[in-house]
Amino acid sequence: MNKNHSVRSWILISICFFILIASISYYLSNASSKNSTSQQITFTDVGFDTAITFEANCSKSDFDRYASIVSETFQYYNQLFDQYHSYDDINNVYTINHSAYSEAVPIDSELKSLIQTAMDFNEINSNFDCTQGDLLDLWHSYREEGLTLNADGKDGELPSDTEIQDALQHGGNDKVILQGETIQFSDPDTKIDLGGIAKGYATQKVKERLEEEGCSEGYINAGGNVVLIGNKDQEPWKIGVKDPDHESSLIEVTSQNPKAFVTSGDYQRYYIADNQVYSHIIDPDTGYPPVYHRSVTVICEDSTLADLLSTALFCMSLKDGKAFLSEYYPEVQAIWIDNISNDAEQPILQTKDYNIYATDNCKDQIDLIQ
Repeated sequence: MNKNHSVRSWILISICFFILIASISYYLSNASSKNSTSQQITFTDVGFDTAITFEANCSKSDFDRYASIVSETFQYYNQLFDQYHSYDDINNVYTINHSAYSEAVPIDSELKSLIQTAMDFNEINSNFDCTQGDLLDLWHSYREEGLTLNADGKDGELPSDTEIQDALQHGGNDKVILQGETIQFSDPDTKIDLGGIAKGYATQKVKERLEEEGCSEGYINAGGNVVLIGNKDQEPWKIGVKDPDHESSLIEVTSQNPKAFVTSGDYQRYYIADNQVYSHIIDPDTGYPPVYHRSVTVICEDSTLADLLSTALFCMSLKDGKAFLSEYYPEVQAIWIDNISNDAEQPILQTKDYNIYATDNCKDQIDLIQ
């Protein structure tokens, strides 16, 4: 009897031990599947004419969910702000530019809000003007033809001053009527172009959606628009700013907070005419590409504002740009990369090719990458 009892006890202990081991194994296996790891994906087909990279520190299942949000949101805003194509069931910038003179066009509240934001900024800084779509279309046509000629080893051509001055006449806030949820133009040749703000707005919206869904650490890089999410293992973020003439980064910027970094430069989407480089950024004050800087990087809390400011500052001298920020956006940080010149202002850093300037509120966060 005692022997049978001992056997039963031994069997029961063995079963309990087996269940314990199985439970521990299952827990460890399940916990491992939920461990956070750094994961990255690059999209080349979600719009805005650029590759978009998303990285996050999270589980595989969460990353897949976040990546879908990134893809879907960028595609949606690309369609909404697209000025070259129409889409079913959406009144976008293309719809506005082709219909808003003959009739008031109903528009999405977000599209209306972004146009209003751009027009409000123009009231304090004429170097950004979303109503100069006709001028930008003119340069776009010459640039596309110029790129084809450049590929064959030939110089591109420039629009005539007459063409530029004529296009300039069709822009202006006074030619845009925003009323209720509609938009209308008073000039048949007025066009909206949100290229200097749309990508920043979309990137900001993607960040906000990711945070709402639980993403706590990562970043989005939309072709020069970098938006940070959370803190990287509680360490400061370090963001590289591209060398205008090489693929590598020239400087590194340290940030304790997850901000937006947006760079506008002359090294993307340019063409060559008369042996000179003509960038895709056009100064609405002159009608021509500006020649002040190689790049301007803006750092602030909101990617929409950073995108807008980097475009405007690229069209302004260093002195005027600093004065404008000091008056209207003193909390914003900015970095200018210029060719070596005889400017009176002392650069904070210098290489054999560039002078690097910055607002006082970020000078100590910038280092050359050796």
